Amino acid sequence: MKSVKQIIAILFISLLSSQAYSQISVGGQVSYLNVFGGTGLKSFGFGVKGDYALDDETVLSLGGNYYLPSTYSEFTYATAYSNFTTPSQVEVDVEYKVSFIHVYFGGRRYFVGDYEDDFGIYGLAEVGLLMAPVTTTLGEYDESQYYTTVQDGAKETLVNFTLNIGAGVEKELDFGYIFGDLKLNLPANQANGEYVPVEIPTSVSVNAGVRFPF
Repeated sequence: MKSVKQIIAILFISLLSSQAYSQISVGGQVSYLNVFGGTGLKSFGFGVKGDYALDDETVLSLGGNYYLPSTYSEFTYATAYSNFTTPSQVEVDVEYKVSFIHVYFGGRRYFVGDYEDDFGIYGLAEVGLLMAPVTTTLGEYDESQYYTTVQDGAKETLVNFTLNIGAGVEKELDFGYIFGDLKLNLPANQANGEYVPVEIPTSVSVNAGVRFPF
């Protein structure tokens, strides 16, 4: 599998070597994200993106989405300070509040219609950066008797590069084009030829919005 940098380089070379085609559009979208991996995280969000058409059928896109916070819960163990305390461990609820920020660059190719037709169907491929700020909240337990390594109120940001593939449709209206697409966001497990940990599982996003051509 090509590295993220190689994919970005190929996309930029395609842009620089293409014929000049000044068709540009900008727009916004509402989105829904479903994260796999047993987290149960689902969230609605919104985003913006800009398009540059290389020709009637090939378009480069740069955009970003913000997803509102959602939560998932699990438990950890708190251990007694003293060997004489019973029980020696207690369960403590842990709640994680997670929001997502996804920025991406890529392209789409029309298979039905084209960039300026009144109706089109396209496939898409992108590279992205998915960030997930996380805030941890602990449930109640007797802190005078027990301790845990999980810190209440701790904040961190998980980060993964993604490879996004999908398909979509669009329709021209009087004011612009409305569109809808479905993306599978795969975590990239390599960077610069080296394996990197996957911090955010595979996800699916559904987007619906409008673009305004110039």
